[in-house]
Amino acid sequence: GVGTGFYLTHVPESSLISLMDLNEASLNAASTRAGESKIKHKISHDVFEPYPAALHGQFDSISMFYLLHCLPGNISTKSCVIRNAAQALTDDGTLYGATILGDGVVHNSFGQKLMRIYNQKGIFSNTKDSEEGLTHILSEHFENVKTKVQGTVVMFSASGKK
Repeated sequence: GVGTGFYLTHVPESSLISLMDLNEASLNAASTRAGESKIKHKISHDVFEPYPAALHGQFDSISMFYLLHCLPGNISTKSCVIRNAAQALTDDGTLYGATILGDGVVHNSFGQKLMRIYNQKGIFSNTKDSEEGLTHILSEHFENVKTKVQGTVVMFSASGKK
């Protein structure tokens, strides 16, 4: 998702950005905050579904910051999200982002409580998400995969579409 658009305010004026979110209100809020002149496309779309054919091969980079842990299902069921993004990238494009892990990391007591509540309510679906699992689904669709765990978050980049 696009969040509030806070970080988009720091993008150079010459940049053209496409925003994708299932929620129209989030798209509108983020594009307003970023500045409409920077926005090339506002796309209301479910990331579990293939992107429209007109978007295939169109993007130099796609960011997925703090999206994957919010999507329903285990890490394997999220592989189609990675596949769909890969299809939208140019041949030399890069997918990058970060997600909160539930497995293979140590959450402090407050984090454990939040994880339990958020997963019970369906806000998160990441109790079994691990760096290994993420690396596996990224490697299904990309030749070059890098991950780095920082605390309870894994940052990732993937390029070289298969």
